[in-house]
Order: sequence, then C-alpha cells, then structure tokens
Amino acid sequence: MAILPTIRRPSLEVTLPPSLTQLGPVPLLLLALALGGLALAVMGRPPTTPAASRPAQLGTEATDLPRGDLPIIGDPIRDLTLWYSGRVSDANRAGIDNLRGRFLAPIDPIADPVTGELYGKILLITIPLLALGGIILGYLVMLSRTTGESAYTARAVTPRFIVGATLSILGIFFVSVMAQFVIATDLAMVGVAMPQDAVGGADTWPASGGVFQVLQNGGFDPRLGEGPNNWNSGAWLSAGLLGAILTTFLQMMNAVLSALERLLVIVGPICLAAYALPATQRVTNVWLKVLGAILLVRFAWTIVFILFSLEGLAHLNEAGNPPTVADMNALLGLATGGAALMLLLPVVLIPLAMSGPGPLRAES
Repeated sequence: MAILPTIRRPSLEVTLPPSLTQLGPVPLLLLALALGGLALAVMGRPPTTPAASRPAQLGTEATDLPRGDLPIIGDPIRDLTLWYSGRVSDANRAGIDNLRGRFLAPIDPIADPVTGELYGKILLITIPLLALGGIILGYLVMLSRTTGESAYTARAVTPRFIVGATLSILGIFFVSVMAQFVIATDLAMVGVAMPQDAVGGADTWPASGGVFQVLQNGGFDPRLGEGPNNWNSGAWLSAGLLGAILTTFLQMMNAVLSALERLLVIVGPICLAAYALPATQRVTNVWLKVLGAILLVRFAWTIVFILFSLEGLAHLNEAGNPPTVADMNALLGLATGGAALMLLLPVVLIPLAMSGPGPLRAES
C-alpha cells in the first residue's frame, strides 16, 4: 500500500513576543486605558488659533499663570480650592448676617412684642400676689407692737414691700431705660468715631461694614493667578476659615445672651417683688447683677468693634476696597482678632460683674 504524504493546513496562530506574553491582564488593561485616554485627549483638543485665545484680565493685581489640566479630569486641585473657598465665604456671610442688628445693642423689652406680651402675663400673676401680701402685711402692722421692733417685724418690712411692688410693676420700664441708655451710648460712640458710610446704621451692625466687612464680602477670586503677590493663595483660605469658626461661635454666644436677656425681663416682676422680704432679697440682687453683666458685655463689644474698625480704615481706599495684598491680609487679621476678642470678653466680664455686691441694700 502506498503511503500518501500528509498535507498540513496553514496555521492562523500568531506567536506573541515573550515580553507581552509574560504580562498579566491588569497591566494590559491599564495600558489600554492609558492609550484610550491619550486618544480622547488628542481628539478633544483642537489646535487653538490666535483669535480664539483668552483675552487678558484687566484691573487685576496678578496676571493669569498657565495651569496644567490633567486629561479628562481637568485640574482637581483648583476645583477643590474654589469649592472650599466658596464654603468659607458662605459661612462667613451667614454668620455675620445672623448678627445683623442684634449684636451690639441690647433688647428693648417695650419694642420687643414677644417680651412685652409675656411680661404682661407674668405681671397678671404677680399683681394678685402683691395685693394679697399687702393685705396680710397691713393686718400684721395693725397687730404689731409699737416699741421694741427688730429689723424683721412687719413695720420694718413695709418700706421694702412698697419698693418691691413698685419695681415689679414698673420693672419693664426700668429695663427699657437701661437698654435705651446703652443703645444711645453705642450710637453716639460709633457716630463720633466712625464715618457713617463705613458702618451704616445700627439696624445692620455689624453686617453693614466695619472690621467684619472683609469676612462678609471677601472670597477667593479664580481670575487672579496663584502666587506670592496674590492674597487668595493662602490668607483667605486660612484666616477666612478661622474667622468663619469664630463668628459662628460668636453668633451662638449672642443667641445665648439674647435668650437670657428675654428670660430676665419675663421673670422680672417675680424677681423684683422678691425684694419685699429679707429672706428673698438675694434673688433681686442676682437678677440685677446678671442683667447688668449682659449690658456690660454689649457695651464692651461696641468698644471692640469701634477700635478694630478704626484700625481697618487705614487699609481701605476711598471706594472701600483693599488696594494691596498687605492691606487685605491686615484686614483679615483684624477681623479674626476682633471676633476672637469679642468671644473672650463674656467669659471674663460676666464672672467679674457677678462677683461684686448687689445694687440694692441687703440686710443680714
């Protein structure tokens, strides 16, 4: 039998180089993604013509520097900086706006409808008690001895009862006079020390101007290039964040003082009527000391606001804008320092005011 020769079919297999066969699937996938990204970057970036080039920014202190954009994702550091500075600017603006008109001036109970309404309801409870106490006191006076009286007999308590009843009924007017005195003093000091166009009116303090204006209206400007001559490079991102934190805590402290102020006015009839008895006279003195401490803090805040705002006037031009990088950095430092000092003042002044004797004479 003849042996036929075996016909070999041509093989379609391609032999890869040894260097590529040794690679795993992960490096090959990364290589494919890199080649794809490069192709997309080249295809998506047509050559720019001189007419399509971006015009130079005018009126800026620093010129735009070239920025390197990464393929597909752009420049994440710059985008993150803009997002972060926007949050800082919003926090500062919200914190200062929440202090508008309620920061330096105390609450006038007559002008505040909530305080006036609640004070009247408490007074409706206090007046019958005072009338009942007056009837009992008059009965005891008629039956008391006329000689050999001590400091705690009915005849000695009578003047104290009259003073306590009078203060209890007219207490809201007494607090209003004290608040109006502090408000008028603050207006006079700011009006004499500061230009009217620099701080605005008392109903908008401190959001209308002064040392906190840079925290409210300042921000990171992406049109200015990063560099040593640009205040955006670090001053706003650091001092602006610290200022936002301090003004937030200052807003919280102002809310606490305002709530305590309203509470003192509401319970004023009961606290002032407590002066009628020697055993409860301490309540009246504590009430007056706490109210005086709050008014002292408001007065001290006004002085700090004026002093730091006066320092800031030297760093502003006629249009109210910071002309140089050094002036902007100084304004940021002044605003942050003013907020820190205002935050520290209540911690020092309130215990100092509470440590002294009460304004009313106390009998032992």
